Amino acid sequence: MNARWDKLRAFASKLHTLLRRQHRPEDEFDDEVQQHLQLLTERYMAQGMSRQAAAEAARRQFGNTTLLQEDRRDLQRFPLIEEVWHDLRYSLRTLWKAGGFAAVSIATLALGIGAATAIFSVIDNVLLAPFPYQGAARMVFPRIHAAQQAPDEGRQGYTANEVLEFAENNHVLDGLTAAKEDLVLYRHGEGTEQLYGAHVTPGTFEFFGLPALHGRVAQPEDYAPGAPPVFVLGYKTWKERFNGDLSVLNKTFVLNGAARTLIGIMPPRFGWYDADVYIPERLARAAGAAGFPDWFLLGRLRPGVSRLRAEADLTVIANRLAKINPQAYPAHFTVQLRKLGDTVIGRFEETLYTVLAAVGLLLLIACSNVANLLLARATTREKEFALRTALGARRARLVRLLMVESLVLAIAGAALGIFIAWGGLKLLVAAMPQDLIPAETVIALNAPVLLFTLGVAALTPLIFGLLPALQSSRRDLTDPLRDSAKGVGGGFQGRWLRDAVVVGEVALSLTLLIGAGLLMRSFVALRKANLGLRADHVFETAAVLPAERYKTPQQVTGFFRPLLARLGALPGVVDAAESSTVPPYSFETSKLEIAGKTHQDDWQTLLQTVSQQYFRTLRIELKRGRTFSEQEVNDARKVAVVNQTFVLRYFPGETPLGRRIRLASVESADPRHDSWFEIIGVVGDVTNNGLQAPAEPEVWVPYTTLGSEGRVLLVRTAQDPSTMMEVVRKEVWAADSEVGLAYPSTLDDRLSKILYAGPRFGFVLMTIFGCIGLILVTVGVYSVLAYSTAQKTHEIGIRMALGAEDTEVLRMVVRTGLRLVIAGMAIGIAISVMLGRLIGAQLEGVTAYDPATLAGTTLLLTMTAALACWIPARRAARVDPMIALRYQ
Repeated sequence: MNARWDKLRAFASKLHTLLRRQHRPEDEFDDEVQQHLQLLTERYMAQGMSRQAAAEAARRQFGNTTLLQEDRRDLQRFPLIEEVWHDLRYSLRTLWKAGGFAAVSIATLALGIGAATAIFSVIDNVLLAPFPYQGAARMVFPRIHAAQQAPDEGRQGYTANEVLEFAENNHVLDGLTAAKEDLVLYRHGEGTEQLYGAHVTPGTFEFFGLPALHGRVAQPEDYAPGAPPVFVLGYKTWKERFNGDLSVLNKTFVLNGAARTLIGIMPPRFGWYDADVYIPERLARAAGAAGFPDWFLLGRLRPGVSRLRAEADLTVIANRLAKINPQAYPAHFTVQLRKLGDTVIGRFEETLYTVLAAVGLLLLIACSNVANLLLARATTREKEFALRTALGARRARLVRLLMVESLVLAIAGAALGIFIAWGGLKLLVAAMPQDLIPAETVIALNAPVLLFTLGVAALTPLIFGLLPALQSSRRDLTDPLRDSAKGVGGGFQGRWLRDAVVVGEVALSLTLLIGAGLLMRSFVALRKANLGLRADHVFETAAVLPAERYKTPQQVTGFFRPLLARLGALPGVVDAAESSTVPPYSFETSKLEIAGKTHQDDWQTLLQTVSQQYFRTLRIELKRGRTFSEQEVNDARKVAVVNQTFVLRYFPGETPLGRRIRLASVESADPRHDSWFEIIGVVGDVTNNGLQAPAEPEVWVPYTTLGSEGRVLLVRTAQDPSTMMEVVRKEVWAADSEVGLAYPSTLDDRLSKILYAGPRFGFVLMTIFGCIGLILVTVGVYSVLAYSTAQKTHEIGIRMALGAEDTEVLRMVVRTGLRLVIAGMAIGIAISVMLGRLIGAQLEGVTAYDPATLAGTTLLLTMTAALACWIPARRAARVDPMIALRYQ
């Protein structure tokens, strides 16, 4: 009692000081205190209490309501900004006292906001602003797209003549550059290494607008005929190959047998063409249609020029070029423009947006959890809100006070969420498939990401705080003051809202779990997909031959024939072969003619050149006929092996063996070559266009029929293939120390990076978010049931006193919880079905309405929710009736 009166006296002193500042007489303050005490005494007497007991209760209650008088006076005294400042101070004091509630709420929000911040950081840096270049949003590259091709297909390589025509005759670009891939052989004391090079046209570095980090970029005079050979080095290569040594600047290096001076090192975010070295080259026109289409063209649209207008303008130029060189163009085509980065990101863009949607669901679940906590806490503050209203506080005042509390929670959650995002982003970047994001991309918490977090912090109070605030302020003034028992009537009539929030949480969590389950089953299906070969125990590496000494098929054969024989004889080596490329993609295409068949549209096929052991090394199944013999390869005979798709498309119902086909690309490479080949065998389809697309027609011919400086070595081993790198390197350098090796890896690892990295990333993140959502929902269901059960303790005591069994009470509580869970699951399944088409593009081997996934995730959520219901139900079943009947 003394403590309460001390509290009252302290508050009176505070009010007295405040009133003196307002020059109010002290007796006016005393009159106001007496009026409030009288009002409280009369209300307690209306509940049947004696005057003495009512007066005592009023004095006790007055200690909890004096701040309300200050609030009312503040409304009359301060402008709005000072009122909000007062609400902020009061909210901080209130939340400090309710430390457990505040900690749980802040941690829950931090989890959701942190996850959203981390994923948005990836979205912003990978999709929205991945490039540091001037006008990067307007940078596009053209693609020659035939009418019968899929949307993502088409030719994007051009000859020097074509690049010059596009550069000189377009009316829609304010800048244009081109680059050509070159596997550069770097000769040093120990041997030869391969660097990924790019020949770049004049104005390339000015086009991108980034100066050199050290030294200088190529100037116009460096492109002039007869100029001293120079090159520019990429930052990553400088760090990895030369340990960031600045002394390499202005030194001379032997690249592809020619001495070149290093004149500059580019900054970290310059990653054009993802090259190690940049070699200046001026384009020159060739006579007629000569030249190989190996230049990649990049332009920048003029401000205000639409993509459709630019495509129409470039199509006119392409049609003029098609008349000069009809073999290089389909019969019916258009020029399509794609944004810079589209070829790198590809389908990974859909994965990122799917993960972002999952994070949105997770954030909603977190907000729902906090909303339920606020609703439960509001019932403990019923009398406070009722007395505030009785003393003159309007509903808007109460709503504003509660919204300020919600904003404080959201800001604290966002601050903690930034630290979670900072730590989680490191793990996220490490798990991301690096080959599927642009080389220029740096993923970090930058200003746009922090503004996004601030926006989320401002928005989340509207999600989790507004409804509880409106519900808490819409009260009957007499009930809270009259009800002294703890929850006999439930306090606020807000149970329906708490139940609705739980139903929403369950629905969102099930939607998240179903998405994770579908991606998991899709990933498993991808891993089980038949590639048409066996990738286990296969080591691969690119062997780059010096172009000046390996120009003809005979020169290439003279190097590989003895090398393959030596590799095949090594201990632990089962088979050894070489090819122009390896699955899951084949990049070289050729126009096709078949003897005795006529057609109107262009016939196309993929083309590979391989050695005789290629099919054995990769364990590709032979369907009909036979594969190449050693003699046929050595003699460069015009024989070919085709896949089943080739037969189904071009020889339906016919026997392809013995038929002759003409490959136009062989003739284009060297007009002296005979381009007619006889089909001697049919093999099973091998993945050559990725897993999501069906296999394309493909032809294999002996590698001895075409000269090429770039080949792939394939070695099947009996032991771990990753141990073969040094063995293969020694054998290659023993044959020719100027041959470079690049991209050494196992075929399994390569396929994993190319085919499975993106789906694995999405599946893992969705699973993590789904598990977090499941935990939040479990906590939410448990907290609501535990609170409602505590509110019904008196009722439960009466039931048990009248003879109710423990099992009846247990079933009653569990049934109450499961009713909410089942309703939420029904809504969640409906949402998942409606959103099925959005995630369907990410799936392989499973539909968006997979019954097994729906059943499995529903069962998991049911079991988890049943556990959350059982714990408070068991506690309720153990209530002592005598204690419950005395429960106040």
